Order: sequence, then C-alpha cells, then structure tokens
Amino acid sequence: STQSTGESEGRMVAVAVWLVVCVFVGAVSSGEPAALVMMKPTPFGHRPSECILEVPNGAHVEEGEANTVIITHPLGRTWRHTVDPICSDPLYAPFVDTQRHTQPLQPRQQWKGAPPGNQSCNEMPCTCDSLPCNNWIDTAGWMLSPYDEGPYIGGYSTVMSVPAMPKSPNKGQTLFYFNGAENTDGMPRHGSPQPSGRAILQPVLTYAPQTNCVGSSPTSKTGWCIASWYCCPKNLTVHSTYLGDVNPGEKWLGLFNLTSPSVFETVSRNVESGVETKLSCPRQGRNFNWADATLEVYAVNSCDEFAVGPMTFTQNKLWDEHGDPMEPKWLTTGKKVCGGTTTINQETGDITITHSIDVSVRPSAESPRPFSV
Repeated sequence: STQSTGESEGRMVAVAVWLVVCVFVGAVSSGEPAALVMMKPTPFGHRPSECILEVPNGAHVEEGEANTVIITHPLGRTWRHTVDPICSDPLYAPFVDTQRHTQPLQPRQQWKGAPPGNQSCNEMPCTCDSLPCNNWIDTAGWMLSPYDEGPYIGGYSTVMSVPAMPKSPNKGQTLFYFNGAENTDGMPRHGSPQPSGRAILQPVLTYAPQTNCVGSSPTSKTGWCIASWYCCPKNLTVHSTYLGDVNPGEKWLGLFNLTSPSVFETVSRNVESGVETKLSCPRQGRNFNWADATLEVYAVNSCDEFAVGPMTFTQNKLWDEHGDPMEPKWLTTGKKVCGGTTTINQETGDITITHSIDVSVRPSAESPRPFSV
C-alpha cells in the first residue's frame, strides 16, 4: 500500500530509547478507547511519534491530496506517505491556538528601540524563563519591517560551532541549536498566513544522546547529531537523515535558500569534510519575514545539563528572494537562568549563546510541559 511504501522509504523516527511525554487521551475518532500517545521532542515542540517523518538525504517534500505527503527521492523515485489523523487533531496539531498555551498568548510588547514591526520573543509563550524548560530559551531574532511588504527573506546561512558536551550528559535532555525562518503574521512564532499556512525551515544541530540522536547514521558517539527540518506539511514534522558523526569543536554550515522561485532547500553541511544532510520543499506562496538563531531545549532541569561553553553562529548572511543582501537588526532575549545570555558582536555580526554550569538554580516544582510552536 502507499502507507507501507512511504514508511519503508521515508521511515518514521523510531528509536529504542526516547525521553517522551506520555499522555492518555480519547481517540481521534469517537467511540474508540483512550490511547497512550508517545510525545517526542522536535524543534517544533513535542509531537506524537506518528507525526515525525525522516526522509532520505536530498529528498523533496510537498503536500499531496487529502492527508498525504509526496516524497521525491534525489534519484527520482516518488511515493506518497499517508499522514496519521492524530497529526491534525486539535490536541496535537503543530501550530496552536491561544487556549493551547500554558499561558494566554497576549500581544507581545516591542523591545526598547525596536522599529515598527519588530516584536519581542522575550517572554512566554515565545520563550521560557525558568527550569524545567520545554521551549525556546535563547534567541536572536529579526522581523522584516514592514512585515507584510517584500522583498522577503530568500535565504540565511551561518556557521555553527559545536559546543562541548554537558557536564551531565545523559539526563535525557534535548538541545536544539538552529538558524531558521518563518512566515508569520508579524509576531514571532505566530499566525498561519494564507494561502499555505505558516512553515519553518531549519538546519538543526542537536544534542540528544537518549532521544533524537539515537537513530543517527552513523550512531553518534558524542551525543551530538544534525539534520535539516521542515515543518509542517499536512501537520507532519519532517527531517532529513540524522548525521551522527558530529564532534565538539567542529563547524557546520546551516543554510536555507530559495534555489528557484518556487523551491526552498535546507542544508546542514560539515565545513571541513563537505558531508551534508538536506531536504527541499515548495514555497507555496509563503513569504518568510522572520529569521532567528536560537537554542531550544527539552527536559533541561539543571544548569549542568546545558552544553559547556559558548555556541557561536558566525558568518551570518541573509539575502532576499532576489538574492540581494539583507541587513538584519537582531533583537535578543534577555538574561536567562544558569547565566544564559545571547550576545551580538557588533563588528562581526556573530551571535553567541552561552549558559554557565556554575550558576545554581532552584528548579520549579512543576514538571516540564509539552510546548508547541
């Protein structure tokens, strides 16, 4: 069947050991018994395992008819993957309404000195201020101003420096570092603009020795891995093959680019070896107006679970849909727990995110909650 073919070619992420959030819910169809839904961390929030799809390196992913996604292998073979209905259920769809957030989504105040159209990602639910955290925590972001007038973002490249492993490396934590872009309604991480809804393109450097990196190829020996992500065709979270040969001190290019008027490509590439993992997707009328460099974390409960040392995004370059350079005016989140800072080098444009393992923190009594973008 098309379902089984899709799963054999573009396998669902399935690993032996996952830190998951288990939720008992009523089935999507009425009359069925409650089911245990295994929620797994992604750069788009916790998602049911049925809603995470790994595709071959270099694959093209686009929406098909009904609840299908069409995957084209770089060698030319095309098949359809049938999306599980749970992925569109209001409880689990990736882009959520106001009532879905742990706190009401209020209009965010502009940062001091921000030009019109630039709005803050410096408070909940756009970021978190305490541990445990399941969310963005540190970010440098830029909103096009005006947000609804082009030319829009056509690409963004950066070089990510892999930090040292956490002092407590096997606590089940997941760390996502990425540069990304979204088509928003003028607020970071917000809205579902027509005609095709909001999408996110991200090359994602990941520390997750007990979660995402378990299924990497080759198997990660350091807990670090990397993949390119696209969210969310037919409410499916898609990523390219995870590369596991990622080591502290290495430099990886993170890039997305409008390679033709109608196609975006997202690439994660080792600067020295040239090894890469990538995917592409159609533009579908989307106008990308928000760019960011971010640390997003899951199941981080103490300071020693953050990576040791700085993570620096260097050689940051943005260009518009015509290929002309763009000059972002980055806005950063403020000071965070465990000495968390996001700084901009005014001379080079480098973005550095750092957390100190020496800063004590008293975790909240609450358990970490799933968070959707």
